[in-house]
Amino acid sequence: MRVTIGTFASVREFFMSNRLVELRQKIDEIDEALLNLVRRRLALSREIASVKVEGSPVYRPAREALLMHKLFLQIDDDIQKEVVTRLWRLLLASSVQSQKTTFKIISQQGLEKFTQQFSAHFLSYTFCHTGQELIDQLLESEADVGFFPYADLTQIASYCGLKTGIYLNHKIHNVAIICKNIPEETGFDISVFKSSNVKEENIFEKPGFHAETKFDELVYIGSWVNL
Repeated sequence: MRVTIGTFASVREFFMSNRLVELRQKIDEIDEALLNLVRRRLALSREIASVKVEGSPVYRPAREALLMHKLFLQIDDDIQKEVVTRLWRLLLASSVQSQKTTFKIISQQGLEKFTQQFSAHFLSYTFCHTGQELIDQLLESEADVGFFPYADLTQIASYCGLKTGIYLNHKIHNVAIICKNIPEETGFDISVFKSSNVKEENIFEKPGFHAETKFDELVYIGSWVNL
C-alpha cells in the first residue's frame, strides 16, 4: 500500500480536529461550572443583604483587600494577576450593586481610569474638583465612598477621624479609599496620623491598628489595609 504525503496530512488533521473538539468540550464544561458558581455567589450576596442590620455598609474595603490578598497568594506563573484583578473586581462590584442599587462613588478628578475600573460598569460614580466637595458629599450621604489621591491626603486630613466619622479605610494604587466605615482590624493594618504642629501638615504611617500614640501632636485619622 502506497501512503502519500497527502494521506499523512489528512490523518494529522483528523487527530488535530478530534483534539480540538475535546479541548473545546472541556472549556464548555468549565464555563458551565463557572456560571453556576457565579450564580451561587450572587445569590449569597443577596442573602447577605437580607440579613444585615439596617444601615450596615455594603462595601467593606478591608474585607475586599483581604480577599484579593488571599487570591494573589494562590497565583502562579500560568495566570496573569491582571486577569484575576479584573475578574474579581467585576464580581465584587456586582455584589455591592446587588446589595445596594443606589451605591455611589465620588472621585477626585484625575482618577478617571481607576474609578472606571473599580466600578466595573456596575457602580455609579461622579467626579469632583476639590477635596472639600468630596468630603461634603460623604458627610451628607450623597456618596457612599470617596476616592482621593493619597499623595494629597493632607488637604483633607482634618476632615477625617472620630469627630467627623469619616475615615481613610484603604489605599489602592496610591488612591485613598475614604468612607464612613470604621476601619477594620485585619492583620495588615497601618494606622495613619496627621501632625497638628507642623505648618504644612504631614501624614505619618505607623504600624498597628489602634489610635494610641505617645505623641500628642499626632491625631488619628484612620487606617488602610497594607498589602
